[in-house]
Order: sequence, then C-alpha cells, then structure tokens
Amino acid sequence: MTWTLRNDRQSVTVGINHRLRLAKEQGLDATLIRMGKDLSRLFWKERGVPFVPNGPTQLISGDVSWSEEQQCWLYDTRPPVPMRFNDPKIAGISVEGSPLPPKSKKSKKKSTP
Repeated sequence: MTWTLRNDRQSVTVGINHRLRLAKEQGLDATLIRMGKDLSRLFWKERGVPFVPNGPTQLISGDVSWSEEQQCWLYDTRPPVPMRFNDPKIAGISVEGSPLPPKSKKSKKKSTP
C-alpha cells in the first residue's frame, strides 16, 4: 500500500503511527517526529486544540505530553518521541531515527541430567 499526504490529512495520528512502524521495520529507533504547518494544525485539531501550543495545555487525548525537561511535546510511545511542529522543511510528516541496538541472542544451554 502506498501512503500519501492525502492519507495523512484524513488522520495525522494514523500517519504518525504508520511512519513509526516503518522506521521500526527499517531497524530505526524513532528520535524525532517532524510535521509541516498544515499537518501540525490538523494534529492539534484532532486533540481539540485550535492552535499549535508552545507549552502545556488542556488536551482531550492522552497520546501526547509536555516535557518540562526537554521543553517540547512528546508522542507517548515506548520510549516517548519528541515532536517538532510547523517545520518549514516538511510538507507532511517525517520520522527521524537512529539504528536500533542489535538484539542480544541468548544462548540456549542444554540442560544436562
């Protein structure tokens, strides 16, 4: 299935989750979610906020939270991913990532009687 900007406009949240899944499939750990101006506005509209907040605000959805430490919004995944809104270099949604650490393969020891 080809994902388009039109799909993102139907649901920004689904678009973000789609890109997070793609990043994981490519062996990346999401480090930043970036959105252009239009989708930033739609993202917050989906949460009942008529503007892009620069700090804590009342939300109707629990999938984002404000980080006082990082002074940014976090998308509540495991671990939470920082978000950048109104990015002039992005028309839609972009997820940046770093390579996932290799999974350690546990050696299976044969039990001896």
